[in-house]
Amino acid sequence: MKHKRFFLVILFFLFYYIHLASQDYNYITDIVVTGNINVSSKLIQSASGLALGDIYSSENIANAIRYIYNLGLFANIDINKLTDEKGVKIIIKVTELPIIQSIIITGNENIKKEDINSEIFLIKGDYLSGEKKFEIRNRILTLYYEKGYRFASVKFIEKPLKENKIELTISINEGLKITVKDITFSGNSHISSKKLRSEMKTKASSFFRSGGFKLDKFEEDLQRIVEFYHSKGFIDASIVDWVSEYDEQGNLFIEIKIFEGNQYKLGSVLVKGNSRFSDKAIISQLKIKKGEIFNQEEFNDKLNTIYSMYIEEGYLYSIINKDIQTKGEHINIVIEITENTRARVRQIFIEGNKKTREKIIRRQLAIVPGDYIRQSLLFQSQRNIYNLGFFEPNIGLDYQPINAEGDIDLTFTVEDKESGAANLGVNFDQQDKLVGFIALSHNNLFGKAWGIKLQWEFSGVKQNYDISFTNPYFLDTNTLVGFDVYHTKRNWTDWNYRVYRTGGGFRIGTIIPWINYSRITSGYAITQKKYEIIEPTGDTSQNVQDLVDTGKKIISNMFVTLERDSRDNIFRPTAGCLVRSFTELAGGPLGGKENYYKEIMQTNWYIKLFWKVAFGMKWRIGYVKEFGQTSNVPPDERFYPGGTGPDGIRGYPDRSVIPPSSDGGRAELITSSEVTIPISTDQIIGVLFFDAGNSYNYFSELNVQGLKKGSGIGIRIMSPMGLLGFDYAYGFDREEKNKWQFHFQFGSTF
Repeated sequence: MKHKRFFLVILFFLFYYIHLASQDYNYITDIVVTGNINVSSKLIQSASGLALGDIYSSENIANAIRYIYNLGLFANIDINKLTDEKGVKIIIKVTELPIIQSIIITGNENIKKEDINSEIFLIKGDYLSGEKKFEIRNRILTLYYEKGYRFASVKFIEKPLKENKIELTISINEGLKITVKDITFSGNSHISSKKLRSEMKTKASSFFRSGGFKLDKFEEDLQRIVEFYHSKGFIDASIVDWVSEYDEQGNLFIEIKIFEGNQYKLGSVLVKGNSRFSDKAIISQLKIKKGEIFNQEEFNDKLNTIYSMYIEEGYLYSIINKDIQTKGEHINIVIEITENTRARVRQIFIEGNKKTREKIIRRQLAIVPGDYIRQSLLFQSQRNIYNLGFFEPNIGLDYQPINAEGDIDLTFTVEDKESGAANLGVNFDQQDKLVGFIALSHNNLFGKAWGIKLQWEFSGVKQNYDISFTNPYFLDTNTLVGFDVYHTKRNWTDWNYRVYRTGGGFRIGTIIPWINYSRITSGYAITQKKYEIIEPTGDTSQNVQDLVDTGKKIISNMFVTLERDSRDNIFRPTAGCLVRSFTELAGGPLGGKENYYKEIMQTNWYIKLFWKVAFGMKWRIGYVKEFGQTSNVPPDERFYPGGTGPDGIRGYPDRSVIPPSSDGGRAELITSSEVTIPISTDQIIGVLFFDAGNSYNYFSELNVQGLKKGSGIGIRIMSPMGLLGFDYAYGFDREEKNKWQFHFQFGSTF
């Protein structure tokens, strides 16, 4: 039995090897490429995937054709074989696509050649295929369709050159420009065609309108019409169809067919699934009345306020749906709320800060680990980080759920911007004329938010040396400390005197914990001051003469500033307000030779009008009074409105708005209004403004009706040196014939 089995196994292997030996293996012994002109044979053979010694098969040949086609260089590919006793010879025959030697565009009268080239992405040296021509034609026609040339056509003319190269001419027939001649409606019995046309951006041609037609804009118009119907209670309204006709002059006539349906009024509103807030609290957010016309778009927006209520309390995963039920002419709404879990913050990560120490950023966070997630605290944290002035405007915020309870990890992402500057240049203003300056400054020294400034200003009328340092987080607390050292010489040419000031001081401040966004800062300075007459033969007031006769004297003064700043962006505010009170006392119990008291109150508030356009208003009132042995307020401590700066009234020269025959005002009242329009994010801002103000000999003379008014336009540019401003204003109450004034400034007037 064993011998029999052994014999059968031997017999099986014998027949198997005889079968293999009898098979005809077609080994590839040679590969030849023909028809190629500009593409190397080696590249074609390599791309085919075929190699000498491979076994020939129809599958390998099919793959080879596909691989070569994928190069995008050939119009046609054939692979044949020749078989002999040695094996199989492969012949790859290709027909190359022509190479574009030059490109000529003709017939384009209404669209620039540069615009067409930038759209078709075609350059010299490209291979021209049928697919590429199809794509180019579609791109050009789309460009023309958007301009209203609906009958445009494109033709390709290929002029053969040597070595399979061509001169390609793209011939464009622009055709007639389509002009919307009339838009009519059918099916609209409740809302007039005139009102529906007013909701559209596509308009019929008129003396003031071109009547251009763009399909994408028209489709948006159709959606706009439906939304308008929904806002008027026609929640079933829809566009049934629209048809268009052209005449031989290219005039387009459009008919829009509308289904209006019934108009509904608001019936009952029922809330389900809520436990965190009462039905009354939720419905009060909708601010709707039973029986009023139902505005679906407005109602959807108000649902977002309910969602914001839940987000503010940490219900990050809450779901709010509405079920609209019609009954007669009324709509009854059921608001279904799924509150889900309340999310806490587990960890907070800071990413992207390469220069600023992380602890400085964390001090700005209004939300901390362990807090329930709150939308308002997230926005406040982003605002605080940006207002440091160390980072680009977009502060990234992301979160990641980390457990079954829905708790999250937060990540704030920042992008550093330059914090230090070394500047050398020239400034110009009406008072000081040309002023040279050399300045070194840094507002984030060592990444600790330390601010340092070294500045020298020099001109024929002033010499200023100023060194200042500020540490806003002394000993890792919220205590601000700083100091200033200065020496200045300034000529007041309009009043024929100059004043020298040499001294220094320190500052200390902290936040007020029980008042959001608030801070108190106090400081003390001691200064040596000296007055001189510029022109002995010139006009000089008795007040200035008395100060000159006194000679050098020591001034001792202190100040207290209370401030609450809730602006969303200190560089370009669109919401919030700034309230500041500045109180200064010189002399009296502090000693020194000058005794005066100064108080300045200022408030700024901002609102967003629409899009990113914002409106701001400022009110500033100031008062200074001498006391004790000082018989008059020193002139350089008085108020001189006009021009730019904190006391600016644009449309008037710097420091020009003062009481007649005076050395400056003891009191001032200034108001300014600005509309800001972003031109390039927060880097370039357009400004429309109106200023009004005046100064007075005494506080009791303040009179709103007697304010000097100015108005104009301006631009703000955020540069490495800081905020630059250029304003051109008209002073309504100036006595000069030319009432226009140009203003240039560093920093913000507003």
